[in-house]
Amino acid sequence: MAQKPDNIIFGVNEKPPLAAVLLLGLQHIFVMSSTLLLPVVIVREIGGSFLEIRNVVSFSLIAAGIGTILQSLGKGIMGSGYLVPNICGPSYLSVSVQAAWLGGLPLMHGMIVVAGLFETLFSRVVHKLRVLFPTEVTGLVVLMVGVALIPLGASKFLGIQYEGDLVNARVVVAASVTLFTMVGISLWSKGKSRLYCVLIGFVVGYIVSFMAGIISPVEFEKVLSAPLFALPGLGTDSFRWSFSWSLLPPFLIVSLCGALKSFGNLVTAQKINDADWKEPDVRNIGNGLFADGLSVMTAGILGGVATDTSASNVGTSLATGATSRIIGFVAGSTYICLGFLPKLAALVSIMPDPVMGAILIYVTSFMVLSGFQIILTEAVSTNKIFIIGISFIFGISLDILPGLYMHIPSWLKPIFSSSLTFATITAILLNQLFRVRKQRE
Repeated sequence: MAQKPDNIIFGVNEKPPLAAVLLLGLQHIFVMSSTLLLPVVIVREIGGSFLEIRNVVSFSLIAAGIGTILQSLGKGIMGSGYLVPNICGPSYLSVSVQAAWLGGLPLMHGMIVVAGLFETLFSRVVHKLRVLFPTEVTGLVVLMVGVALIPLGASKFLGIQYEGDLVNARVVVAASVTLFTMVGISLWSKGKSRLYCVLIGFVVGYIVSFMAGIISPVEFEKVLSAPLFALPGLGTDSFRWSFSWSLLPPFLIVSLCGALKSFGNLVTAQKINDADWKEPDVRNIGNGLFADGLSVMTAGILGGVATDTSASNVGTSLATGATSRIIGFVAGSTYICLGFLPKLAALVSIMPDPVMGAILIYVTSFMVLSGFQIILTEAVSTNKIFIIGISFIFGISLDILPGLYMHIPSWLKPIFSSSLTFATITAILLNQLFRVRKQRE
């Protein structure tokens, strides 16, 4: 039985008071909503209407909410039983745009269904692949999950939209106030105030952003003009799907990469909930991947964008000391409701950049440290030094010098879509190479 760490206030199977659950669920909703712009970007790329954008966003909310609930269940093969919410999956952005260009939203949705099916099948055999994920590899995955958030968090914190932009001083001030509000509460608050440090930071960040003119009254007019209740899918051809063999390889590669990212998130969830943690429970992770795959399939069937587990939310649960899976039920149910309440969804979607940047910097600090802790759980041998060092160097090179990999074959590009994916696959290959060498000695 897992031993609850001292820094966790509400453990995974504990039931916080109702008021605390509602506030903590709301806190996770704000963090989950940081990727709601992805469906907007995809539909706009193909010239979609406002109604199509609203429908894709609504269905994405519903699918992510269902995935969050399934992940929290932990019954049989359904879910890990940990608080690991789902969000709109950034790793699927490039292939989703490609599919939408080639065949519109029906092709994108059809390929997302296939990707989700692949992940569910992979989840049933991942426990037999335990040899691929020793402690050094799983630790590196968790570390790179945090590292992968750095470019987005830093750019939002500094108010930079494109490379070469000047740092926006107003955004930096608002982001700094937001970040140090959360840090200050975490360091110096007494009692259970730490539970709500992110939520308090959000409120402060919204107020400062409005006072600094970062959020304009126009943004709030969009919220006011949105309907209070609407059934998604009406007036469009949302429930249509198609398939393309040419897109199968990139979607399968991205699905595998997404599964590896979720693997890292689930490892982190296991570790932060067990003071005596030594190694990952791969069968439990397989159950988590099964729920994640069903969430992706649901998104494609309904007409949303592909979902993925959220590293930011896992970091938030660690930062606040509240990892109860009851919070996942509340957050998931609320997300489903938001799919039918465009006005509330619009309020969440206008999150200002400094608030988003501050929360990403805050939770990434915890994710990076967790990765190092996992790596150092066991003695570091020479083999591990090269597995971790080489993989980290080449993975981080993708963020530092992205132009290095501009001319790779198109079918390999999903592997180079993020530093997380590149480093993880490199570590798995090196680990197997060194194992073969050791066996021959």
